[in-house]
Amino acid sequence: MADESTGKKVKPKTLLWVERLVWILVYGGLLAFVFGLALLQLGPHSLGGKGGGLTHAEVFAYFLLAKGAIAVLAGVVLIWLRSRWQ
Repeated sequence: MADESTGKKVKPKTLLWVERLVWILVYGGLLAFVFGLALLQLGPHSLGGKGGGLTHAEVFAYFLLAKGAIAVLAGVVLIWLRSRWQ
């Protein structure tokens, strides 16, 4: 198991840590993303209500959507990096 970019061997403990981190990021990110979508569906604007600006729930929903997408993307990048180590 050598890292192609540096030629160093990657420790098995490091590989195990990265694999665990991938699962946490991908599934945690998807869970946050789905919660964000669900929270947006429950907001007053989705039910036809009119208001001046976003509610706190909608702001939090967009926050969850963004953070979930970033976590999934980070997990995908780690999967790609992990594939380059073998």
